Amino acid sequence: MILNNRQVTGGSKMVQVNSSSKRYRGFVLTDEGLQKLNNCIQQLEAKTRMRCSASAIARKVQLVESDGIHPITVRKILQCQTGVDFRSINHVFHALQLPLNEGDYAHADLCKLNKSKWTSVSSSNYSNIPDISNFYGRSEELRLLENKIILDRAKVVALFGMLGVGKTATAIKFAHTVKHRFEFVIWKSLRQASTLEEILVSILRKFAGKNKDNNRLPTSLGALIDLLLEKLENHRCLLILDGLETVTDQHHEESTAYSDFLQILLENKHQSTVIVTSREKHSRIGILEHIGLQSIKLNSLQLNDVKQIFDRRGSYLGSREDWCNLVKYYGGNPLALKMAANLIHKYFLGNITQYLEDLMANRFILSDFQNLLIEEFKNLSASEKSVMQKLASYSHEVSLSQLNQDLRDSKVKPYLLDILDSLSCRALIEQHKAYFKLQPFVAECIHNID
Repeated sequence: MILNNRQVTGGSKMVQVNSSSKRYRGFVLTDEGLQKLNNCIQQLEAKTRMRCSASAIARKVQLVESDGIHPITVRKILQCQTGVDFRSINHVFHALQLPLNEGDYAHADLCKLNKSKWTSVSSSNYSNIPDISNFYGRSEELRLLENKIILDRAKVVALFGMLGVGKTATAIKFAHTVKHRFEFVIWKSLRQASTLEEILVSILRKFAGKNKDNNRLPTSLGALIDLLLEKLENHRCLLILDGLETVTDQHHEESTAYSDFLQILLENKHQSTVIVTSREKHSRIGILEHIGLQSIKLNSLQLNDVKQIFDRRGSYLGSREDWCNLVKYYGGNPLALKMAANLIHKYFLGNITQYLEDLMANRFILSDFQNLLIEEFKNLSASEKSVMQKLASYSHEVSLSQLNQDLRDSKVKPYLLDILDSLSCRALIEQHKAYFKLQPFVAECIHNID
């Protein structure tokens, strides 16, 4: 056993490693090695039509190597952030029947230097990501996004949640965090109800840059999609389509076009990912989950994250119980809490206890939030509005049987399950097992909608 130095064989190369050196950080894949591994994974997924995750790769290693490898180690290899032992890299390549050449791996510190140089050169390709400030929390959701997109290489990921919960901010924060892993990062808002053709042309122009062929893009939808697929296959890209509910609520034809587009992305071979944000998880999106679409629902912020939001606006007084009651009343909704923070600071000098007392007595309405909710309320059917108004009348969770019994409109009752499912997909109601409710501040807004 050699204690001072180790010799690791990789192909015909002998790598000398001083194991007593504190600077030794193991090995990571180079850009060439990672590209080779990613290409192999894509081909394997296209051939088997199954996701080749870190766990799946670890199982393949177990079949050919007696000592095996842990999925966490596979993730480290795919992430290229933490060095691993040469044996692990060699096992992965061997299990996938890939030759491991000298240029496929290097010392972790060396690759880190090369990576920083590459990032500075490529920064112009993601200059269109909106700036974001005062972002707090969502560490779990960001971790899930990284697992699905970076490690499991999901082709389409959907972020869902109610109005103001932070879908756009989370997607943008994630893009800034991982942008060095992509050749292009492109963010597009759908809130102006753009047609799919217009969005695709805008995206493709980002690839063209100042190229003279910028104005020679195809005009048909099919040709535009084919060209984008070619770009997504040749480049590692992250596309963010923000506000899908704008299209699904107002334009049925465009809703179908976007759904079909996402299905094409899921069914075709490429090395990129599309993040879609939407308040509504409509039926077409739900169906796409069966062919690989990944979805993440954003729920309430945690108390410590809420306190950071308030700290940015000034000093606030209140017991832990007061803070918890405030977060509970607003459902941990970042937008609603920011509005409430401004009111508490301006009219109650930061006294949360006093604000809660007056709130319970006078039922203050966040008018700006209500105006946004009114626009969403307009897109509901008469039956959905009826159920929302009935739920707003309860001060507690209500069972399905109780809700069905209390509804006066006999025409609504036969469709109650479908209505509840629709409202849940729109993130307008909360469900805990067989009980339903509205967030208290949402209920107050509904009470005051004519």
